[in-house]
Amino acid sequence: MKRTLNILLISALTISIGFISMALPFRLFDTLTQLQMRFLLAGEIAVYFCIFSAYFGGREAKAQRRARDEKLRAQHEERVARRNDEMKGICVNNFDLAA
Repeated sequence: MKRTLNILLISALTISIGFISMALPFRLFDTLTQLQMRFLLAGEIAVYFCIFSAYFGGREAKAQRRARDEKLRAQHEERVARRNDEMKGICVNNFDLAA
């Protein structure tokens, strides 16, 4: 449910921002000079680049975090297994410590 809502929200925002970014230059075409239109285009491209960088930067950070967590989990399991092998056969009051 949360994922579906997130997808719908992102889609609605993308459609509305896309419409505004396409309509804005046409609405301002008669009022702005050619230099101002170039600045507007450069600004739009900068905004697109920032959104692109934020989206893929977040995905990359999540992938790195997942890989780091998996590596730490594997190291932990290896240490537990090694410790169990070392403790095997040690009994205190007829209680096997490795069990």
